[in-house]
Amino acid sequence: MKFIKLRILLISIFLLNCLNVFGYINLAPSSFDKNIGKGGYQEFTLYNQTNIPFRYKITPIAMENNKKVSGDMSKWIEVYPKIVTVNPQDSKKFKVYIKAPKEVVNGDYGAFLNIRQMSAPKIKDDKKENLGAGAIIMVNLNLGIYGYVGDENPKVSYTTPNIYKKDNKVYLKMKIKNETNRLAKMKVEIEGKKGYYHPVGEVRAFKGETLIFDNEILNLKEAKAKKIRITDTETDKIIEEIKINR
Repeated sequence: MKFIKLRILLISIFLLNCLNVFGYINLAPSSFDKNIGKGGYQEFTLYNQTNIPFRYKITPIAMENNKKVSGDMSKWIEVYPKIVTVNPQDSKKFKVYIKAPKEVVNGDYGAFLNIRQMSAPKIKDDKKENLGAGAIIMVNLNLGIYGYVGDENPKVSYTTPNIYKKDNKVYLKMKIKNETNRLAKMKVEIEGKKGYYHPVGEVRAFKGETLIFDNEILNLKEAKAKKIRITDTETDKIIEEIKINR
């Protein structure tokens, strides 16, 4: 009986340690959303906030059966380096470049970046070897990324925005449709007092997709809402500015 209790306790401690380590594995950014017709480039950063070194292998894999995209772009992806070692309390970057062939039709394309943890290297200091190094913790993440081929400047249509109050909170209700022949990554904001813009959200809209907003606007008084600004996050160009009529 004592043996069984001890075994259960040891297993529980092991699982808790694994979960704790997994919780500290971070990646930023978590999206791509670039023009792959011209050639899209993005740097990703892996963060390690533990006391154990981690090693990852990054591999592009196909995105299949996704009705929102025109096709798979995994064969066009270049990753450097393909294997990344992140020491304790450190961060490391890897680079992704995607260039679509000239004959590819306009539209949205997707793929996964498979980020798989490998056996970590062992680190030695002047006094002792890091006993945690060399352990294998199964991390196998498929990060969905998207790119596009199509018009340079996105276009949208929208319904009349409704600013309303509920339970002493202010909300924005409206629809925004992507009218471009490719995806658009947009930042939506509301101008309040003295030109200060309150964030509504940063969103991706695939070709022809309609987004429905019914979002709380923090720190905004209903009477102070002046206009809505929609910005292309890739170029920082303003797509639309919508006056709020009262």
